[in-house]
Amino acid sequence: MMAGNRSDKRSDRGSARHSIAAGPDAVLLAATAAREFAVARAIDAGVAARLAIVVEELVANLVEHAGLPAAAPIMLDLAVDGRQIRITLEDGGVPFDPRAAPPPAALPPEKGGGAGLAIIRAWARIERYDRVGGTNRLVLTMALPGARAGG
Repeated sequence: MMAGNRSDKRSDRGSARHSIAAGPDAVLLAATAAREFAVARAIDAGVAARLAIVVEELVANLVEHAGLPAAAPIMLDLAVDGRQIRITLEDGGVPFDPRAAPPPAALPPEKGGGAGLAIIRAWARIERYDRVGGTNRLVLTMALPGARAGG
């Protein structure tokens, strides 16, 4: 376990929950958690790489744009759910529903150009976003090999 990363593994062997401080190491810690999750479950190497990148992009967006203090927790829940991986992020940052974000071509390159969101949309399906009691909750899924398109 890396410093600054509290990890509470659920008893369900298919899932793992991590609390990651929104500080400068958050992106590395989240991507590492995703890689370790994939290795522990023998997930296909290509899917594992995409999972780590999707998680990295999601957490980078939180660290850069959500207005979270460095000690604020980002909850990352990863689970194998049938023939898909479910990614759930919870944070107390500013409200942001990625489904409502403009397409990358509409964003100025100096603001990041939306490349991270384009990657997330290409490799994962955004299932839902909720904002309840000051907490954002974003749920995404990624298909595992052999799964039919759409979930």
